[in-house]
Amino acid sequence: MDTNDSRQVRVLSTDAGERLDAVWAVLTERGFDVDHVESPAALGRADTDAYDLVVVAHDETTTPELDGVAGVETAVAAVDCPVVLYAVGFPGADVAVDALAAGATDAVYVPPERASLLARRFDCAATDGTSFDSPEALLNDFFEHYPEDVFVKDDSSRIAIGSHETTRPQGYDRDQLVGLTDYELFHPDLADALYEQERRIREEDDPQVNVVEHYVEDGEDCWVSSTKVPRYDEDGAVTGIVGGTRDVTELRRREELVASLNEWSRDLMRAETAADICRLTAAIAADIDTLPSAQVVLDDGTRLTPADVDDDGPALFETHERWFWRAFETGDPQYVTTGPDGRTTRTDGADPTEIEAVVLPLGDHGALGLSPGDTLDEFTLDLANVLAATVEASLDRAEREQELREHERELETQNERLEAFTTMVSHDLRNPLQVALGATDLLDEESEHVDRIYTALDQMDRLVDELLTLARRGEIVGDRVAVDVATLAGAAWSAVDTGEATLTLDDPGTVVADRDRLRELFENLLWVLLERSAADPTVRVGSLGTGGLYIEHADRTATDGDGDPLAASPLDTEDWTQYGQYIVSTIAEAYGWDVTAVDTGGDHVRFEITGLEGR
Repeated sequence: MDTNDSRQVRVLSTDAGERLDAVWAVLTERGFDVDHVESPAALGRADTDAYDLVVVAHDETTTPELDGVAGVETAVAAVDCPVVLYAVGFPGADVAVDALAAGATDAVYVPPERASLLARRFDCAATDGTSFDSPEALLNDFFEHYPEDVFVKDDSSRIAIGSHETTRPQGYDRDQLVGLTDYELFHPDLADALYEQERRIREEDDPQVNVVEHYVEDGEDCWVSSTKVPRYDEDGAVTGIVGGTRDVTELRRREELVASLNEWSRDLMRAETAADICRLTAAIAADIDTLPSAQVVLDDGTRLTPADVDDDGPALFETHERWFWRAFETGDPQYVTTGPDGRTTRTDGADPTEIEAVVLPLGDHGALGLSPGDTLDEFTLDLANVLAATVEASLDRAEREQELREHERELETQNERLEAFTTMVSHDLRNPLQVALGATDLLDEESEHVDRIYTALDQMDRLVDELLTLARRGEIVGDRVAVDVATLAGAAWSAVDTGEATLTLDDPGTVVADRDRLRELFENLLWVLLERSAADPTVRVGSLGTGGLYIEHADRTATDGDGDPLAASPLDTEDWTQYGQYIVSTIAEAYGWDVTAVDTGGDHVRFEITGLEGR
């Protein structure tokens, strides 16, 4: 048993239940002798003189709860040995404070899993080991061992006491600085500034907490975080200050390095090409002293190639190529060290100061290698990883923008070709049309064919206009309006060479559509039906119900040998004219319509248009 002497510690528990069995097992294993009574009230009837310690349980996890503070009060009144409260779980600090106020020697919450600590707490309570050194000794230990500058000054800014860290920079003992002020320790300018600050704190009762102060020492910029507050006497009068400073020079320098990297990152994100990004990356590593020299290696699809940045630094890729490949292929950072046998190995757990090369993946672009001239630390590794992530993001962006520029160039070329096409259509088609229209004006107006010629030429002129509009503006879908299908079918019929064919209408109704596009659709479907008709057919247009129309040969069957209707199937437009294919498939797709056909003997005998909005 780990006690201050060799005698056995006898413990009397005031809880006869099982709630503290794990605790008693720990104590018994370590040489404690444990007995039990049923409750604190039973202590008055028991012989407790032979015991070194009484333990009272406190448990708020049961119903009803067990009040250990009240048990402490009862035990303290009944016995002469120390009393300890042991709490099950964590009832909060108030229970411990109340137990100590009630006379407990200690209040223990240590779980049985911390067996050594638990036994030590009970042993200290039983052997008067709960007392501490004198306040003077404790204060001296604090000032001697606390690793930061802590001090107390009087109302003349003289050092009354200071920590070891306060005196270490000057090379003196703590006692040697007692009675000195900042005027005896620092340059007059800095001493003046410190004195004015401390005077305001004393006279204006104005604490200064975590104030970052800058000064120059041996030509180097230095920063400290300073906290100084007034010190008061018993009457509340300010008698000096209590303060401390913490050197934050390294932290401040790291903040500046991060800010510098952020500034460079803006340049990286503005770079237009991978070559520019690689040059900037090398420049960043050269500008930020903490970072090692850097080398970017890019994948060209077949191999990794070092970027040409006109750098005279070490060719890291030549000596660590396999680590570049491994970083690129696995996507994992490679931290390279050299073992006692002279072989390079990858490690994740090595001391950063032992790392001789760092290779970081750049996604599918390649890898970034860094070769430290000096030893590395965790911050530099973090900074290197931030740089690699920024370079990768910049390469991603440059790649996307390059693809966008290439797409824009392709689009510009296509637009130029489209403009040439529209010019050709405008001149090579419209001019002959105008000649034909002029020639028609010279024909006998009473001729039965003149009206049909005019209608055909007007239709061709309209189609040329729409083709030009589509080519220049890319418009397929126009405004939807209520369209009387019978009227539209008649207009489409008059625009097609129908010969002796006949059009009949079976109450086709009204639909909502772009009138011109639906008419073009009708014209092409009518042309297909009539083009393959040997005799003079009758074409019927009717309604399929809500949102559907049909166009069919009224005198040709669309049924099988048993008289059942043939199923409609998707259009086969392979033998149509190119423009007819375009009109039917493109316009139907643009509006979300479905156009299907029923074929008999290889000929279309019926078209069905569905997906229309009916009225």
